[in-house]
Amino acid sequence: MGNTKYNVLFMRDDDTVKRYRLSPFWVNVLVWLILLLAACAGIGSWAGYIFWTENGDLKQEKIELQKALNDASVQLERLENVNKILDSYDPNELQSLLAAVPMEEKKVESAQVMDLRKLLFYKNLMRAGVENVKLRKSGSSLALSFDLNNLQTSSALSGLAKVQLIENDGQSVEIKANQNDMSFHIQRFKVVRTRFGFPSGAELDDIYGIRLMITTNKGELIFSEVYPLSRVLN
Repeated sequence: MGNTKYNVLFMRDDDTVKRYRLSPFWVNVLVWLILLLAACAGIGSWAGYIFWTENGDLKQEKIELQKALNDASVQLERLENVNKILDSYDPNELQSLLAAVPMEEKKVESAQVMDLRKLLFYKNLMRAGVENVKLRKSGSSLALSFDLNNLQTSSALSGLAKVQLIENDGQSVEIKANQNDMSFHIQRFKVVRTRFGFPSGAELDDIYGIRLMITTNKGELIFSEVYPLSRVLN
């Protein structure tokens, strides 16, 4: 039994028969090698599936985290905007004014304060960015300029920018600016410049600030923010 051999024959039509003699040891090695390769292939397939599943979960988690980050960024910008508006008031003057108002008027004023949400309405879908807002008085008109950025450069952004003047009493006045100045179709950014006159009977001292609104060609509002004159007037 110790001399047992396996004969392996290779036959070709155009050649002589070749015979190889293998001991049982090498046959066993070959069988175990095949089994080992099959086991490695199975483990590799299982690991690949597990990693593919985990990768999908990580991508979904990344999307959710990005959305949460965008929401937090919008909330932060809103709070910064409110803080800047509050900073534009003199705290001593505001406190003196409140102390001088009768209780009945304070109740009315408190009801009006609830409209601050409407007055300071802020919206930012992170599709358009507005920077370097500048307003300059020129005779009986105002010259406005700002940088408009496309925050999603994978596709062009088209639409129309609109302007409202916010009066000290909280009323908003729609400005009919030149649409050629305010319309846009951008891949990255555009410097918007336009000029418009004061509303009838209004003075600069009657204006609290301006509201910039960015809408798409479909009429979707993707950006809205109020800028006090103290921040943008040159």
